[in-house]
Amino acid sequence: MKKIFVNTREQLDELIADSSLTWEGLTVNSDADYKQVTDWMAKHGAKPKTDNVYVTLGKTMNSLEGLTGSNAYPDDLSIVSFKLSEIENALALAIPRFEVGGRWMDDIVCNNRRREGR
Repeated sequence: MKKIFVNTREQLDELIADSSLTWEGLTVNSDADYKQVTDWMAKHGAKPKTDNVYVTLGKTMNSLEGLTGSNAYPDDLSIVSFKLSEIENALALAIPRFEVGGRWMDDIVCNNRRREGR
């Protein structure tokens, strides 16, 4: 597993443009955690092409997106993403993701911006 911490606007914009598969509050602190997610993907016919996992901390998302009040994430919350462009047969996860709370990063960001009045 190659954990990549998202710290810049450019990195976040890449995840947004990619519609990356994302979980708010998921932790991927070990290879076993990573394997659990990739096994779930494989069960549904998708497979990561890389071992990259992108982690955006709540504090970073709040800062980059200007999230405030009840719309802000806890500073230490992990927002874990897998780029769709780095998943073979990624569309196989479109429906199953609902069962496990997976969302697209662009939807997450658009919803947050709407709640912020932008």
